[in-house]
Amino acid sequence: MDDCDKVVLNSKAQSLLNSLITNLGIENYTLNITRGNAKGDNYLGVIGKIHVKTEGATWNWIIKCAPEASQFRTTVPVAKVYQREVYVYEKILAEYQKFQEEKGVTTPFRSYAKYYTSLLEEPFETIILEDMKAVGYKLYNRQEPLDYHHALLAIREYGRFHAFSFAIRDQKPDLFHEFQQNVPEVFYDLLVNSESSRQLIQYQCNQIRDSISQIDSKRAYDNFSKFQDHMLELVKKLVTVEAAGPYAVISHGDCWINNFLFKYSKLQKSPTDMCLIDWQMARVGSPVLDLSCFLFTSTDKQLRDQHYDSLIKEYYDSLSSFLIELGSDPEVLFPFNILQEHLKIFSVYGLFMAIQSLYFMVSGEDEIPDVHNFTSEEEGMVQMKYVPKNIDRYTSRIRDVVVDFEKFGYNF
Repeated sequence: MDDCDKVVLNSKAQSLLNSLITNLGIENYTLNITRGNAKGDNYLGVIGKIHVKTEGATWNWIIKCAPEASQFRTTVPVAKVYQREVYVYEKILAEYQKFQEEKGVTTPFRSYAKYYTSLLEEPFETIILEDMKAVGYKLYNRQEPLDYHHALLAIREYGRFHAFSFAIRDQKPDLFHEFQQNVPEVFYDLLVNSESSRQLIQYQCNQIRDSISQIDSKRAYDNFSKFQDHMLELVKKLVTVEAAGPYAVISHGDCWINNFLFKYSKLQKSPTDMCLIDWQMARVGSPVLDLSCFLFTSTDKQLRDQHYDSLIKEYYDSLSSFLIELGSDPEVLFPFNILQEHLKIFSVYGLFMAIQSLYFMVSGEDEIPDVHNFTSEEEGMVQMKYVPKNIDRYTSRIRDVVVDFEKFGYNF
């Protein structure tokens, strides 16, 4: 093993791990902890892979430790997002599992890792989960857009996941209200109020606008220029519960390619199962916040030209059939025409996320700054203005998103 792959846990994380091993009754074991993610794969945690072995059994876990650097924690609500993820695992997903069992669901939604334990003491927040890669799940290459079969599986699972919100609000409104109270938006007030963040996003938007001017679409150029001027305020409004009204759902919140793990059979290149990871940005809002983020960051124009409408239909069919199985009526709770209205209004969130996510997705591991160790916001802004070697790929994919907004008639 290369020394750079070794991970040394802080004393709090080590104590949490030791307690888990003791509580599971594991004795006479060997323990190995290695690096669990590449640079650029995760921005809100240091990931370790834990391998515990006895003579007769093995256990494989992921341990996610919060960044301790004080400067990073002054600009990012680290404590709140770790509390958010723990709440999703301990309460929301646990209640979803019970609800499925009550309804006798034949093929239950289980596209998430098993949660074991956590620590929420600042600044040592730690979460321990099942290592899905140890049971055959794999990350997709983040520099490449998803193909149709991967996109189809993901969009169907998002439909099933969103169906829970409609069913529980319909049948257990007090429980849904409790969920809603515990997952308020945590990022966008900070983003809008941070001058460094605003400057960085405007820097990226200027690059995009210049690339759009090179194509024969003055309307796209003009619309993007207007969008750039009020983008942060618009998105801040759209991510609220009030904007979605009675169609708000618990959303995953961070639907880009690095938060999907796929599993394959030995004979198939197409995935047979998937796992959603990183629930730290879960919120209550329109289902299209998840859909648009997914479709405009993780697919390319070629796939959208061929399959966009069918993927939207697959999403709605998956949501509808699962909602019926959960005991509620999709035609009453979320008619297809309402989904179409939300796509027009809320898809701009996907454009907003694509502006930022695609920049990192096309970057090499050696190009991405170490965001955890900036000494000041100013230093961070300077380093984040790097230009990746694949900048042409970035501008091409963003340009395609803007062109598709014109094609679909979406607001921005």
